[in-house]
Amino acid sequence: MLGEPPTGYLPCPAFLMRLYEGGVCMKTNRVLIVSDSPNRRNFLEHHVKCHGLAPIWYPNIMSAKKAIKSDPFSMVAVDLSLPVEPKLTLVRETYHYQPDAEVITIEKEEYLKNTGALSSFSSVVSIGSIESFPDKLDAY
Repeated sequence: MLGEPPTGYLPCPAFLMRLYEGGVCMKTNRVLIVSDSPNRRNFLEHHVKCHGLAPIWYPNIMSAKKAIKSDPFSMVAVDLSLPVEPKLTLVRETYHYQPDAEVITIEKEEYLKNTGALSSFSSVVSIGSIESFPDKLDAY
């Protein structure tokens, strides 16, 4: 069967994300979490896991940007704590490299509205507080 690893082979996560069914890549359940705060990241990870999704995070924004270019994600959750601009760049790159990924920005709603920083990306879901994140996952 196409996509199955050889006998006795333990597949790596990259292999698992590239499984094919009928020649079409299966949708991934991976959620990229971008947050500078360990406590906030842990909160997001917990709720992602509770919804049967696989949280993925990287130790810095550059690693996350690199992952956006090469690894599939069904969702990208971006905590817009300071610094904001590198995270907004990551959101823009997400739309370029993964147009089907759902993007959720957390906090800084007023900033986004006043600056229009993501106004050309109408499908970005912005939530006012991290506490609202589980509700957005329920809708996902």
